[in-house]
Amino acid sequence: MLELLTINEVAEFLKVSPTSVRRLQQGRQLPFIKVGGSVRFDKNDIIKYLNRQRVEAINGF
Repeated sequence: MLELLTINEVAEFLKVSPTSVRRLQQGRQLPFIKVGGSVRFDKNDIIKYLNRQRVEAINGF
């Protein structure tokens, strides 16, 4: 089941500004869903985005 988040909820989840979320969305780095005139994000897509951003430690932690 989809858990849809608003721009402000994604910003809070990622600990960034809503403007940063809009930039990620407009740059197509975050998948989004249009519901009427509103933009929503699937929480699972946000978690996948975070996993893709992970930078592994050099010493193998």
